[in-house]
Amino acid sequence: MEPTKPTTTGAKPKSPATRNIPEGDKPFSEAFDLAVAEWGLRPQLTLEWTTQPTALALGTQLRASLRTAGAADDAISPQAQRLAALDLMIDGSKEQGKLKYVKKALALQYDEEQDGRPYYGEFGIEKIGSTYTLPHDRGKRAEALLKLVKALGDPKHEMAKIKYGEAFWKALSDEYNELQPQAAQATGTRATEVAGKSLYRDDAQAIFVALLLLIEANYPKSFKAERRKFGVLKESY
Repeated sequence: MEPTKPTTTGAKPKSPATRNIPEGDKPFSEAFDLAVAEWGLRPQLTLEWTTQPTALALGTQLRASLRTAGAADDAISPQAQRLAALDLMIDGSKEQGKLKYVKKALALQYDEEQDGRPYYGEFGIEKIGSTYTLPHDRGKRAEALLKLVKALGDPKHEMAKIKYGEAFWKALSDEYNELQPQAAQATGTRATEVAGKSLYRDDAQAIFVALLLLIEANYPKSFKAERRKFGVLKESY
């Protein structure tokens, strides 16, 4: 006689977890401001590790960081775009890149000396992978352009009459060296502001989550409706 097999019943599927926290920084900032404002109307709701005025100040810092980070993005774009265009003029495609004319001139001038490669260093040219070009790092590239202009103007290399010679590279070098520090500063500013924004967001989100749990604990039967008053305008984001 076979043993009686236990009756199996299918486990009740769990409802998918909903997300009550907006993912985007701006929507979250707006929701956080609503939550903190509502919290100010309910002094009976307390957290031991922070206060409503502290959260209010944090919301202001988060909004300011979002504006500043956006301004840094706007500031960096024109400089970065122009530097990218200058990079293409240096070593872009066959039609765009002009550094090849310097290398050809060196090859003609020093055809018996490995096509002039021993002199590449004087011109700021270095081997990157399988290609000889100016450094990819823009700070180093700016310095290399200064070396290139100086070498082109050195009479010993006899480069006065080459196509895309000293005058061309002097103008390009001047513009590159003016834009590169500005772009680097804008990039640094943006990195700092993004880091600050992330820190404010993390702190604000910790308070936001704590408030959601506090609401559920204090209003067990109506917490969903109460959450909407605290800025949770949707069940899931």
